[in-house]
Amino acid sequence: MSGRHPASLSYPSPLKSSAPMATPLHVLKRLARQTRRRDWRWVLAYSALILLSAGLFLYLLLAYYLANDPRLVPGTIQQARNILLVTAHPDDETLFFSPTILYGRDDPAVTRALLVLSTGDYNGLGDVRRGEIEHSCAKLGIPAERCVVLEHGALQDNPKKWWREDVIQDIVAHYVEMWKVDLIFTFDNGGVSGHINHRAVSAGVLKYTETYAHPPPVYALTSVFLLRKYSSLVDLILTSIPFSWRIFKAVWTAPPEHVTSRLDRYCDKALLVSPWRTYLVAREAFGQHVTQYSWDRVLYLVVSRYMWFNDLYRLA
Repeated sequence: MSGRHPASLSYPSPLKSSAPMATPLHVLKRLARQTRRRDWRWVLAYSALILLSAGLFLYLLLAYYLANDPRLVPGTIQQARNILLVTAHPDDETLFFSPTILYGRDDPAVTRALLVLSTGDYNGLGDVRRGEIEHSCAKLGIPAERCVVLEHGALQDNPKKWWREDVIQDIVAHYVEMWKVDLIFTFDNGGVSGHINHRAVSAGVLKYTETYAHPPPVYALTSVFLLRKYSSLVDLILTSIPFSWRIFKAVWTAPPEHVTSRLDRYCDKALLVSPWRTYLVAREAFGQHVTQYSWDRVLYLVVSRYMWFNDLYRLA
């Protein structure tokens, strides 16, 4: 019998897999190794890949699977039948509000209206731009009789002039009454681009809600800082954070039974994401604004978050 110690015996090595699977954990570990090696090119490349993948995943989830979930698009919006969008200039409706104004466009029970408070005549093209927005409304499915562009002495396109809020409130009240409007969309106090006329529109609509009895619900489009504005689908990551619990519940649970109530607890904000087909309609509608079609606007149609999705909050 051999006197060798069992520890001295050699055993065959266990078989090893040829290569690890490319799981998200593997990608993160590799990213960490590259970071320790200070290979920043790989770090940036992997980071960009992760952000783009997360943005695309959220887009597919929100534009298709959860597109009509009442926790993201509350009953206040889904049940509206006469919708009014109030903007400052021709082309605002496509550059900023296309996911909103195109939501539910195939529903024959919904009538949408656009009220533009100026012709955008700052460069003397007001008459031309009026014709352009009529063509844009046709592409958006807004009836010609509800595509209204005003030419008011107190509401002239001017990036240095604050419009009179009392004039705006009375105009809005007139069209709300005439069209039996039950939902309004407009700018928030940042005006998306910071344009003083956009901000005045927001203030005027808010004044209307505070002055007149029983106004319809009003939702304002959220303004974000410049980098986020031009982050396209990647910004869905940050935009989804305030909606994260609602998204989680929408994925894992059925809609609540009380969604038909206008007083449901999800009516304080909304997230509207355009599917690909709707995005193409928005591009076609903006194409009608020939005087505004420049190389930077072509880039805007791709990289602006507002072409792909709108997050809104309800004005008190």
